Amino acid sequence: MQGVKVNVSALPERELVVAKTGEKLTSAKSLSDAFRLEKLLVHQEVLLPGRRASGFHLHSEKEELCYVLSGCPSVLTGEQVVDLEPGDVVGSKPLAGAAHMLFNRSREPAVILTIGTNPETDIITYADQDLFD
Repeated sequence: MQGVKVNVSALPERELVVAKTGEKLTSAKSLSDAFRLEKLLVHQEVLLPGRRASGFHLHSEKEELCYVLSGCPSVLTGEQVVDLEPGDVVGSKPLAGAAHMLFNRSREPAVILTIGTNPETDIITYADQDLFD
């Protein structure tokens, strides 16, 4: 196996923020960057109470899985909200079905492993587009 062992706790963390509004989203550590991966995105994210991981969105080409490591986040898919717990996995195919968004309405932080393909030509469409333009 190519690469060197990396401990996630040693990776730099960056907080994602909506540029237009200053809304704080999730904090993420990129496992992909640690190994210089180009076609696979892997992030460990910490989703604090009251925050969302992204806007309500849909991808044109990207496939995505979110695995809950700890905490109890929720996922909005279309008009359905599903509460998650450690060990749960949610996934989405490009343009298949409804837009989606992870958020945390619980009182504890949630830690999520997000895994997805990284197609160069992926187009993200946000249902709340006016916030992200």
